[in-house]
Amino acid sequence: MTTDTKNRILGYLKTNGQGRVKDLVQHLQIGNVAVHRQLKRLVDAGKLIKSGKPPTVFYMLLEKTQQEQQFESKQMVGMLENTYVYIDPVGQIIPGMTGFKMWATRVGKTDQIESLVKRYLLDRQWADSFKSKQGWIDAVGKTRKTFGDEMFLDGVYYKDFYSLQTFGKTRLGQFVLYGKQSENRELMWQTADESKQLIMDLIKYLEVEAVGFLPHSILRKVQFLKEFSKRLELKLPQISLVKAYSGGIRVAQKTLGRLEERVENARKTIFIDSRPGQVFDKVLLIDDAVGSGATLNETAKKLKELGMAKQVYGFAVVGSMKGFEIIREV
Repeated sequence: MTTDTKNRILGYLKTNGQGRVKDLVQHLQIGNVAVHRQLKRLVDAGKLIKSGKPPTVFYMLLEKTQQEQQFESKQMVGMLENTYVYIDPVGQIIPGMTGFKMWATRVGKTDQIESLVKRYLLDRQWADSFKSKQGWIDAVGKTRKTFGDEMFLDGVYYKDFYSLQTFGKTRLGQFVLYGKQSENRELMWQTADESKQLIMDLIKYLEVEAVGFLPHSILRKVQFLKEFSKRLELKLPQISLVKAYSGGIRVAQKTLGRLEERVENARKTIFIDSRPGQVFDKVLLIDDAVGSGATLNETAKKLKELGMAKQVYGFAVVGSMKGFEIIREV
């Protein structure tokens, strides 16, 4: 109903060029207060301008100049080039507006490209609003809600979210997924190259003394985090972590739906393979993708129980958006 009223107001002003509240009340056959409310929203949204003073106030459409429209278009294209990729069915990586148009064609929405681009950029800006001035997403609050008194991590950070609300996997989310699934070293290296500076900044910020890379559940010839760690070339002591199963089946965390199962899986399958022989004040655990955070949390618990670390932090290239506070202006 609200959208219909707004569209009817815009349609009236487009046809008539201008209008007063009493004109719109008569045309729309709705109350004075409702018309005022919708006009205020349209003015605040930059759709209308008003001229005059009560009781003689006229409302008109805000016509953007061609230069303003071109500037907005360039901004949108620039943001897409930096944040969007489409990976087609045959494995081609197509970035930016070209990739976005190809995706829109695949899903049958070529007639909605302009509105979809605007929606994508709003979703991307909303996700970026969670990033600190240093560039990382602080997920400690979300993780603490999950584990409560059983929280053993002293902090959790992401470079980006794994997926957006409307458009699915982010650019880095796709790099992690397809890098692992296809055992593509180039994607793994690119992800490491794009993450390195942020990880270095986080290590400096937290005053980290040692790092540990979480082991993978699924055996592959080319393992994502092994390639990732080689590419990072961090000059810090490294705690070796391994996965070992009592049964004959390797069960991946992502296949487990309940938190209790994920915790049990992490607790009983992750082991410290080698010890540097010293106690570290601060250790950073690094993973490619984090859902519940059970693996990071249980590993942090083991390091503390073994007296190997006083404080343990977790970092993931991408992490789940679920559990973050959604703030909307009314």
